[in-house]
Amino acid sequence: MTKKNLQIIKLSVFVLAVVFLSIIIVKMPEIVASIKHSSSSEGKSVLKKSGNKFKAPYFSVSSINYKGKSLSLEHDKGKIILVNFWATWCPPCRAEIPRLEKFYKTHKKYGFTIIGLSVNNQGKNYVLHFVKTFKGGIMTYPVGMATYSIEKAYGNIYEIPQSFLINRKGYIVAHITGEMPRGYLTYEFNKLNKNKNNTTKNK
Repeated sequence: MTKKNLQIIKLSVFVLAVVFLSIIIVKMPEIVASIKHSSSSEGKSVLKKSGNKFKAPYFSVSSINYKGKSLSLEHDKGKIILVNFWATWCPPCRAEIPRLEKFYKTHKKYGFTIIGLSVNNQGKNYVLHFVKTFKGGIMTYPVGMATYSIEKAYGNIYEIPQSFLINRKGYIVAHITGEMPRGYLTYEFNKLNKNKNNTTKNK
């Protein structure tokens, strides 16, 4: 092997190493986030009833898709609220978004809302782009960025999606880990809203 060929090989190896490291650096936030919040297996959900014993922890964050809007339990006091922890890279999260969006649109007039809290490390601009361009449909329900203190207050969010259904008095009545089962949100909403006239339909 000539000295020239050896230099070419060394240069090629160096270039490949630089390209590989560049990819790792770009993907690192997503890799770290996916390790921290390992998503639940698709199709599997864990439903935990709280029995109206736990007051939902207070939080307040800015909405990324509604400029100037504050997302807090106090702001939506008196409503049935679904707090949904999710991420753009999480397959079960992506799968349930269109159904959550449909339910939000058809039930917000009955005093229902969703607060989507993204655990993405890439920042709010990255998440906002996803919210506006998601192929499953644009997300119109309020979305903000989860913080460490919020995740800790809700029992440490190590798996996503995770959802907390909060009644009109501010108590957690259901905790769902994994993709929301079809029809479950309708069932729970109708039960909480049984004293009000509504015409809800299954998602």
